[in-house]
Amino acid sequence: MPDWIRWQIEGVVALQALQPPWALPLWRAITWLGEEQAFLLILAALLWGYRKREALYAATALLLGAYLTFVLKDLFAMPRPFQVAPDRVQVWLPGGEALGYGLPSGHALNAAAMWGTLAGMIRSGSFTLFAVLLILLVGLSRIVLGVHFPHDVVAGWAVGALVALATLHLFPRLVRRLPHSALSKAAVAAGVALALFLLHPTRETAVPLGAWLGMAWGVLVESRASGGLDPGGAWMQRGVRLSLGLVSLGAVYVLLGTVFTGLLGEAAGMPGLRLLRYLLVGLYVTAGAPLLFLRLGLARPQGAIEVPPTDPSPRDL
Repeated sequence: MPDWIRWQIEGVVALQALQPPWALPLWRAITWLGEEQAFLLILAALLWGYRKREALYAATALLLGAYLTFVLKDLFAMPRPFQVAPDRVQVWLPGGEALGYGLPSGHALNAAAMWGTLAGMIRSGSFTLFAVLLILLVGLSRIVLGVHFPHDVVAGWAVGALVALATLHLFPRLVRRLPHSALSKAAVAAGVALALFLLHPTRETAVPLGAWLGMAWGVLVESRASGGLDPGGAWMQRGVRLSLGLVSLGAVYVLLGTVFTGLLGEAAGMPGLRLLRYLLVGLYVTAGAPLLFLRLGLARPQGAIEVPPTDPSPRDL
């Protein structure tokens, strides 16, 4: 075992030894904030009840981060601390033994990508402090729970920060160069997603790429069909939208899984079919649910929004 790995093992063991009994549920709750379920709830609340621009940028950063996580994990194929020293490092996360490669930490990377993007758009000192604190705590929780080395977490933070910076400063320049036609925009989005998929076509990368492509197409469909949904309104109305949206999204997710598995059996798990399935999920998030809200009178339409979102400005917030 290399010294740099041994030192980190000692650090993880020492950190775990410092934890009082009441800290374990707390660290598990913090690490849940880096799970896809938490991100889904937050992004849905932003998309359906606050601002589309922030939600779409944050979703792009998150899904690109998730794609890079799986690519880098497969590239480096590094073990986790409990795999290197199973007699010393405790796994305090249920099901932790079944996790894949360690480098980089997906929780740390995705938290840095999404919250870093939101902090860069909102540009509020208090929100930035909150975002940085949350990013640090999510990464630290992965070390305390015994499922990541410190270098996994630091690498995740670094890559996630780069994704956030690219989302904030590079993507707006690319957006301004897109063709004006909605059909051309849809073709460009498909080309980008499929090119990235062909570079690393796995079950794992199919999920974020399919979801991103579906969301991109959904924005185009919703904008052309209704002029776009106004995410404002009374807080009670926003709460009803969020609740209905999440319940209906869960139903769509389960229904698609049942249909794909029922029709295709084990073949439904193939990367290409998973990409198609999550494309439909993403399409529902940005087109199906908003159109449902409009039909039920839970939201009002607004003028056509810029698609995809253009360069964020403090004046827009």
